[in-house]
Amino acid sequence: MVNQSTDQFDAVVVGSGATGGWAAKELTEGGLRVALMEAGPMLPTKDIGVPLRETGVPLAPGPERQPVQQRCYAYAEASAPFFVDDVENPYTHPDDRQYDWIRSRQVGGRLLLWDRVCLRMTDRELKAASRDGVGEDWPISERDLAPYYERVERFLSVTGQAPPPGADGSPIASPPLSGGERHFKRAVESRWPERTVEKTHTALAPPDATLQAAMRTGRLSLFADSVARRIAMDGDGSRATGVAYVERISGEERVVEAPVVFLCASTIESTRLMLNSADEQHPDGVGNSSGTLGRYLMDHTFSIGFDGVAQPPPRAEPDPLSFGCFIPSFRNVEEQDSDFVRGYGVALQIRPRSKGPLRRLRNRGRRAGGPFWMRALGEVLPDRDNRVTVDPAKVDAWGIPVASIDCGYGENERRMARDQLEALSEIVERAGMQPRTTHSELGPPGISIHEVGTARMGDDPETSVLDRFNRSWDVENLFVTDGSCFTSSGYQNPTLTMMALTVRACEHHLEKLRKREPWRASGVRA
Repeated sequence: MVNQSTDQFDAVVVGSGATGGWAAKELTEGGLRVALMEAGPMLPTKDIGVPLRETGVPLAPGPERQPVQQRCYAYAEASAPFFVDDVENPYTHPDDRQYDWIRSRQVGGRLLLWDRVCLRMTDRELKAASRDGVGEDWPISERDLAPYYERVERFLSVTGQAPPPGADGSPIASPPLSGGERHFKRAVESRWPERTVEKTHTALAPPDATLQAAMRTGRLSLFADSVARRIAMDGDGSRATGVAYVERISGEERVVEAPVVFLCASTIESTRLMLNSADEQHPDGVGNSSGTLGRYLMDHTFSIGFDGVAQPPPRAEPDPLSFGCFIPSFRNVEEQDSDFVRGYGVALQIRPRSKGPLRRLRNRGRRAGGPFWMRALGEVLPDRDNRVTVDPAKVDAWGIPVASIDCGYGENERRMARDQLEALSEIVERAGMQPRTTHSELGPPGISIHEVGTARMGDDPETSVLDRFNRSWDVENLFVTDGSCFTSSGYQNPTLTMMALTVRACEHHLEKLRKREPWRASGVRA
């Protein structure tokens, strides 16, 4: 038996991470009563200021139950509770097409593991298809996103990002580069002026800042431990009526109803939910009249790079611990200059040298620099055959068909990887670094944890799932604002763009509501 929620909500948001938190904040501050659904529990972290729910299960599944999650660079004994139990949450992929799906299920989602890097996409990425003829342009431009980038950056206290022309305020100061990073910057830019070395733009606000803002409105109801099963639809399949879910501990099935649904569950999970919502009116999944739902899965190329010891500055300089730096894409910028299309960025951090008697003894007679790591992040082209489906023969711990992921790199990504290794090698040599470990092979798709695509935005309902405001072409009250909406991947870390798109979609929905219901204009429900 499925129980109906007796509470009245104006919206239901699925997922409480990067985009779900923003949807909850924007919609509640806009006067709506919001049900926020999260598949996992409330964990006792310093950032999420709400008591832990009694779950009756261990917080850390243990390494034997997390064979996929252990492949993530951030996995450790202390962080294990923030990764899913792979046994309870299986997925499938072809034997010869490994895909590492790194996941979190708790209030706050993967935001609790986020590196907080915030990079804007530009028209160079959003309109790349117009230049090289590969794929499609996004239906929106840098200008459309700019005010929403600004709002997100201001709320999250993103360092170093200059406000747009005419805006009030000034950039939030970034910590200075470390001495080693300053030396690196001088060495690289003196040889290649086009390879600019910039401070990493980093969010300083706590991960739960958006959720706390939503809670303060008094209009947010949190449904933790609620595993979404399908989107509930009306009789003729034209509108969503809510979300059916399974209580994680009891296994009881319930439905929460609302006149609008925002999917923010992460790229693959939102797509899985839409595919699992297939019915008579939507035989291939809700929102899939174009046949593109689940297709064009992308993830940044990752793993090419170095670890080692950096050359110390030529003179004594202050050596603070910085947030690191990055080199924006320098290939194919003004014209096609490589044997591949699109580009890649380079992330780098050089830590200060260790201090103390032991380190001084080790360094006797030589000038040792600080440890460094360097990695390239490359754009992956949209490929229709890189896709997500559901496997009805295999279910998770709650009886829900799992995602089946068929994704691999093409020749363009392999050519880019060869260039990444060559370019980073010459950068390391120029900067006088001493590599200890060379990472010359691409990691499998998924390992960068930047998966996007599968419910792409577009101008044509025949070739896309969502319109330019992230609304389903087929179901007018269904919005999808996580990474699944991306038309192309760019090379930048995608989280900031996902957040900005969510704010934009919420504003669009609220404006339409206010036109129908003027009493909402104040942003406070009567």
